[in-house]
Amino acid sequence: MVGVVTLDRKFATFNADYADLSEVARAHEVPVYKVRKTTDASTVELIRSLRPDVIFVLGWSQLLPQEILELPPLGCIGSHPALLPHNRGRHPLIWALVEGLEESGLTFFYLDDGADSGDILWQKPFPITLEDDAGTLYEKIKAMASEAVPVFLRQLESGSAPRVPQDHSQATYWRKRGEKDGEISWALDTMTIYNLIRALTHPYVGAHTFWKDARVLVWKSWLPEGVPVPDVAPGTIYHQTEEGLYVRTGDGGLLVRAWEASVEIPVGARLGGGRCVSS
Repeated sequence: MVGVVTLDRKFATFNADYADLSEVARAHEVPVYKVRKTTDASTVELIRSLRPDVIFVLGWSQLLPQEILELPPLGCIGSHPALLPHNRGRHPLIWALVEGLEESGLTFFYLDDGADSGDILWQKPFPITLEDDAGTLYEKIKAMASEAVPVFLRQLESGSAPRVPQDHSQATYWRKRGEKDGEISWALDTMTIYNLIRALTHPYVGAHTFWKDARVLVWKSWLPEGVPVPDVAPGTIYHQTEEGLYVRTGDGGLLVRAWEASVEIPVGARLGGGRCVSS
C-alpha cells in the first residue's frame, strides 16, 4: 500500500460516519495524505506521483475526475452497500431500512464516470431482519468486506478478476436525503415510523421529533404488544414503563426505547406538536 488519501476532518462535517484513518495507517507505516477535493490539481498530482496499480475508493462521497480514473492500470475500485444496478445513489443503507427491504447486499465495482454504474467485480446479498438497524447493517457490511477483499485482491494480482457489466435498464436510484426526511410524522403507520427510526440510528444522526420547543432525538423503538392503545391524537404519549414511552401512531402504538432530549417528556405530551394535556 503506497498511501492513504483521506479528507481532513474539518472538510468532513457533512459525513456522519466520518472516520480518521491516520492512526491505523501510521501503525502499519503507510503514508497518509489529507486533501480537500479529488478535483484539485494538487490531489491529482499527488496520486499520480504515488504510481498506484489500483485505487480503492471506500466511503468517499466525491466523484473522481477522469484524470484519476485513468491513472491505475488495474482500475479504481469502489463499493456500494446494495445489489447494483438496483438502488444506486445516496444513503443506500438508510433507504433499505426506511423502505422496509428484506434484502440488500454489498457490491465492489470498477468506477467509471457515472455514479455506481461501473462493471461489477464482486457482489453478495445479505438478509435484513425486523431487528436490524443501521448499526447492525454496518456490521454485516464490514464482515462481508473482510471476506471479499482478500478474494478479489488475489484476482486483481493474477489478472483473473471478473468484470460483469451492469444491466443499466434495471437500474434504480435513491435520492439524497435531507434533515426534513428525518423528522417523524406520528400520523403515519407504526411500521413506517419504526423503519425510519432504525434507519437513522447510530452511526447516523437519529430520527427526530419535537416536544414544545425542544428537539427530541429518537434512537430506538419497538412494536409493542399487550398495551391498549387509546383513541388519542398521533404523537401522544399514552403510557410509560421502564421499557420506555408508548406513543400513538396513525394506526396504533410504538414503544420508544431510547431517546435524547433536554427536557422531561411527560405522559400526555403530544410529540411533534400540541401541548401537554396531562401528567
